[in-house]
Amino acid sequence: MAEEEHIVAIEGGHVEIPKFDIPHKYTEFVHSKPHEIPGRIKDATIVITITVREVTPEMCEQASRLKMLLIMGTGTGWAQRDYFAKRGIMVCNTPNCNLDSCSGHALGLYFAARRRLYHFQNLATKTTKWADDGQLVTSWEGGQPLSHNQETVGIVGYGPLGQAIEKICRSVGMGEVVIAERKGATQDSIRPGREAFEGLLERVTVLFLCCPKDPSTINLIDMPELKKMRKEAILINMARGGIVNESSLAQSLKQRMIYGAATDVFEVEPAKPGSSPLLPIGEEIPNLTISPHTSWIAQKTLENLKVSLKETVACFFKGQPINVVVDPTR
Repeated sequence: MAEEEHIVAIEGGHVEIPKFDIPHKYTEFVHSKPHEIPGRIKDATIVITITVREVTPEMCEQASRLKMLLIMGTGTGWAQRDYFAKRGIMVCNTPNCNLDSCSGHALGLYFAARRRLYHFQNLATKTTKWADDGQLVTSWEGGQPLSHNQETVGIVGYGPLGQAIEKICRSVGMGEVVIAERKGATQDSIRPGREAFEGLLERVTVLFLCCPKDPSTINLIDMPELKKMRKEAILINMARGGIVNESSLAQSLKQRMIYGAATDVFEVEPAKPGSSPLLPIGEEIPNLTISPHTSWIAQKTLENLKVSLKETVACFFKGQPINVVVDPTR
């Protein structure tokens, strides 16, 4: 008699997990801290997690029945591929479920950062400056902002999210949109339609980051890169924490090296005051707009996730896996 499948969702509080059309036992935990995971997955055959809740080899040592790790979301950079392949564990994700939400959110962060909406909201609600001065034309530190049709937009990472951001930027009439080649690429290896990363940094006024996190992109933007950027430039991180060096970004904003920045991600998540140089206790980094990894949240995203989860599990048991990140049979 075949052993019963045991599906364990260790982060079930993010989305309603669908009912799967296979005989199985189901266990759900709304949230799991790292030290709780080994005990919670030790009897699992399938573990469902999220992109920011890592499942490490050490956590899996007691999970002798584990067949599949299913990650809700696109990012899988933390999954140790060699280990899972050796163990015979398939790793799958649910790509592009949040594409509409994240691309729209990216433009929202751009407008919030360029127009300094948070700053002026605080000025209007916590001070009397507007009433006292009668106008706010002279209240833009460093001069009045560029309009969107004056922007030169650079996109780093030209996967589905980068392409979606490009489409929106063009549709709203951004002045110019350029796609970056990989950092360090030689001149003769630059692909058609791309621009050298180093040269692009020096001329864009908006830089969107939406590339995967891997060894080649950790600290992709550090102090040398920030120093190359224009004084009116905005940096928007829609990728992963660690791609931008947070200490360097905080320093550059304090020194007004660039106009501003916006981020949806942090190196340590969930973040809190004191957990990041961008979130110092008792102060705010100037001209920084933050959304706490909320870009993915939308009704459509949640609907897409449920469909993708169900289809990925069903195809796995049919022997026709989809959304495969690590295939131990190859």
